[in-house]
Amino acid sequence: MSPPNRARSAMVASGDAPRGRKRPSIGRAAESFQSKLIASFRSVTRRGDDYANDKASPFFAAFFRLPNELHIHILSYLSISDLLALRRTSHALNDLIAACGPALVRFWVKRRLGNLHIKLYPPPGPSEADFLYLLTMRRRHIASVRLTRELANFVLKDRLKQTSQRQRQMWTSVYEKMIPLVFAVGYFLEEHRRVILERDLGRIRPRYHIGYDICTTPGIIEEERAIFKQLDQPLRLQYYHMYCFMLQVLARKLRPPTCAGSVEKLVRGWTGHPACDEDIAFVLVLGGISQVAKLLACKTYGHRRRLLHTFITRLSPHESGAWRSHWKDVGVTSRALLDEIPCTSIGITQLDQIWEPLVADMMRADSRDFTEHQRERYEEVKASKKYINELMGYDVLRGRLAGGDDTDAEDDDDEMYA
Repeated sequence: MSPPNRARSAMVASGDAPRGRKRPSIGRAAESFQSKLIASFRSVTRRGDDYANDKASPFFAAFFRLPNELHIHILSYLSISDLLALRRTSHALNDLIAACGPALVRFWVKRRLGNLHIKLYPPPGPSEADFLYLLTMRRRHIASVRLTRELANFVLKDRLKQTSQRQRQMWTSVYEKMIPLVFAVGYFLEEHRRVILERDLGRIRPRYHIGYDICTTPGIIEEERAIFKQLDQPLRLQYYHMYCFMLQVLARKLRPPTCAGSVEKLVRGWTGHPACDEDIAFVLVLGGISQVAKLLACKTYGHRRRLLHTFITRLSPHESGAWRSHWKDVGVTSRALLDEIPCTSIGITQLDQIWEPLVADMMRADSRDFTEHQRERYEEVKASKKYINELMGYDVLRGRLAGGDDTDAEDDDDEMYA
């Protein structure tokens, strides 16, 4: 060590600082450490013994020498978004997270995932668990959160302009009540989609009349019954009412405002007819709650109709060049099944045959699926169509302002229950 460096080290050890120089601030030190950390992230391209010899990334050279148990312990306390960011940083970290995938899945199942998540989507076995399971659960959770927010905003649209503590508590109460119900509805629609895709894809069919086609098919009551029985028995009727309310809001948002005249509809480009039942069933079955949330997030009626049209056409091999990637998003990942889509007729369950006939069948007097009290409540709510009040346990719409504004001035409480 050179004499100046030894002198500087002696001063640091004795606690004396050289006069005339300011001690570096904590903020600058933190910024310097952060820049070095980011530089280390970008410089790592190899694994194993190469890290020990890589002088450009001493941080990673020390990090990768740690035992696997410490790697798992550190990664377990990161969120999924942080883990995704680390995966994009370098191939080495991507490999490390993939190698720790089974342990991360076990940690999340034990510590972080809810009981409803684990019951509806059981984790794979120890030998098959990987990081993809957590990514899939994250996408489902995000879709549930987004749709629940849109539904809560729709219910309390006028109250959102008031920032009092009571109004915030009311919104939070509605949101927390809805989100597990929305997640279960998403599970039901996802399983419904899986059943019809397994039915229509991959089977041997005549080779004449080849062409992509979307048609309407009857209900699949027995398959839906098996899906429905996976849900908690005491909450099954609430899950169904949540679906009915979601469908109620979606249908309301996909029809033109009644207060708009013919000239205004022409200027704004609004079609004079609401979205047909076939299109709504298409987005429910193939899009699920994720696509419903995107539709409800649109601010205007015209934007919602354009997004609906885009979602339908982008799955067609005749109208979209990227139809394969969109079908992968739907859940068709096999290359062989993707090759069959241009010559396959896919049946979408008729809108009034989704879930409703099953619940009506389970409400028969000789059925033991529901109690007598639940049958009475079912008939009352079916007649009034006030599903949101049944879910909340009180008339949540009673306090809404009569002249509250909404995008395109299109919402009306009387029409809501029509």
